[in-house]
Amino acid sequence: MDLLIFYKVLCVILAYLFGSFPTGFVLYKIRTGKDIRDVGSGNVGGTNVTRVIGRALGVLTIFVDIIKGFLPVLAIYFIFPEDLVLLSIVAVIVVVGHIFPVYLKFKGGKGISTSYGAILGLCLMPFIDSAPWLRVIPVVAILIAWLTTFAISRIVSLASLVAAIVTPLSFYFSKYPLPIVIAAICFFILTFVAHRDNIKRLIKGEEKKLKGKGA
Repeated sequence: MDLLIFYKVLCVILAYLFGSFPTGFVLYKIRTGKDIRDVGSGNVGGTNVTRVIGRALGVLTIFVDIIKGFLPVLAIYFIFPEDLVLLSIVAVIVVVGHIFPVYLKFKGGKGISTSYGAILGLCLMPFIDSAPWLRVIPVVAILIAWLTTFAISRIVSLASLVAAIVTPLSFYFSKYPLPIVIAAICFFILTFVAHRDNIKRLIKGEEKKLKGKGA
């Protein structure tokens, strides 16, 4: 195998392992000594952490998960700045790691925070010859879609699904290169796959609204 190819494959593997780090599981375990999968929805993401122990730890979980998505994209950009295909693969793989973590028998979170971290990385890198405001359109559009939907419904899963729909559209209309747009489509698909049970509950009108405990 060519050494360069080996390094790129290694980057993809490391991105998956990095994305697999179960932030909510670890933080909840440190705080309570218990397994967060045994309480609430059983999910290891920030929403369940917020519900079962409070906003402070939930926000910390979300923040770390965002960083978890951002750092691999940033690293690949500086190591292989011209390889948009590898960058796109790593951005998607780190989210796959979060949703299907090897450390938790491939049962992880929903991937929203990690996806947004990867998107932040993609949008902060100057891939396109355009004004900075055009590059950040996806970041702003996705955040507005999520916040608006959540403010109206108070349902995290619905807000995440709406934001997922906006994701590939915002990248496409911001004139990002094809590999980045394909990555955005993958984020959309992964979000709907991870939320398949939530979608069923939404259709039945049984999805819970987020209230959570105080910090």
